[in-house]
Amino acid sequence: MSLFRAGIPALLLGVSLVLGTPYAAQAVAEEPATATVRAQKQPKGPTTEELTKDQSSYLALVSRDHPLDPADYKPKDLRVVAGSGHQLRADAATALESLLKTAGTQSHSLKVLSAYRSYSRQLSLFNGYKARYGTDYAMRLSAPAGTSEHQIGLAADIGLSSGSCDLKACFGETAGGKWLAAHAADFGFIIRYPADGEEVTGYKYEPWHLRYIGVDQAKAMTAAKAGTFEVFHAALVKTSKVKPLTEAEIKKQRESLLVLRFLPPYRDWSIGYDFAR
Repeated sequence: MSLFRAGIPALLLGVSLVLGTPYAAQAVAEEPATATVRAQKQPKGPTTEELTKDQSSYLALVSRDHPLDPADYKPKDLRVVAGSGHQLRADAATALESLLKTAGTQSHSLKVLSAYRSYSRQLSLFNGYKARYGTDYAMRLSAPAGTSEHQIGLAADIGLSSGSCDLKACFGETAGGKWLAAHAADFGFIIRYPADGEEVTGYKYEPWHLRYIGVDQAKAMTAAKAGTFEVFHAALVKTSKVKPLTEAEIKKQRESLLVLRFLPPYRDWSIGYDFAR
């Protein structure tokens, strides 16, 4: 993983500068592509829990090394993306609708090829690839069920309305594919599997695969020049803070310590062990 060793120090500096500076101070002249989707003026850094435990977080890392738990996880706020038969989580759907509309006004007719997939749908899809290409190659093309971003409702595959280069690397060389790569972050999306990222992501180049992480973070990732979401995510984890305990959690911790008073050797374990501090 030479990419991690070489890139993380500089990346951490870039991320800390971006997340620690009001968005207004970073902004450049607004282009038409940002007309209907705007970032918050002061990006808020995610907590460690959001990054590592909360599968509903827009920054959740889902991959073969970071499977969903439970494996058949399903997001609660799915809705149909207007003009398609595909679903995404509400904010991602709104952002994608705006992206597609803006692309159309700039003479790029794009369509949704795939979005949310259930555990069973992903299982069927992966098994099909495995039967056709064998396990090793299938693993480079598709995620096993329970390890796909499509399952969390934040990923969408995009193609040209003409059908040219659907789900092929050549999509990245089309005018529409180039526009998508240049403007995805304006709407909160990233190209999840870049051309030079397979060593890190485990997947071949997919210029059509968008992942929603929110406008602030997508722009932060671009500014930090992170090659992959894995690299960006690792940097965020290093600079994140542990989520403060709620009053209920603090109370529960203290009560559990008091119970220890009645266990051998009957010492007052609560003294000096207030984890809520």
